[in-house]
Amino acid sequence: GKGGIGKSTTSSNLSAAFSTLGKRVLQIGCDPKHDSTFTLTGTLVPTVIDILKEVDFHSEELRPEDFIFEGFNGVKRVEAGGPPAGTGCGGYVVGQTVKLLKQHHLLEDTDVVIFDVLGDVVCGDFAMP
Repeated sequence: GKGGIGKSTTSSNLSAAFSTLGKRVLQIGCDPKHDSTFTLTGTLVPTVIDILKEVDFHSEELRPEDFIFEGFNGVKRVEAGGPPAGTGCGGYVVGQTVKLLKQHHLLEDTDVVIFDVLGDVVCGDFAMP
């Protein structure tokens, strides 16, 4: 568990591989840098936490297309985002992201979900899936 060892590259490669096998794939980036899914399209996407802030945390106002973005071969991409390093718990943001995905029944239509978790976890929420 440390930064810069290829977790995002491996996650994206797995997402791409599963998609070429015909699987419906959802990759969730769990890093405040929100670059987990960058290699699937070459673009950064807004984070769930930033999108929720825009609607004053009224998640019922959001549609899936507001926070789900399509990447290589139909891979669905979500970037949870999170607090700046050392300022809060990323697990909370990932929990809110999963809650939002469940609210819109997006996990039911997915064969493979890949979480790309940051390497320098400072809170225990990630250890309690």
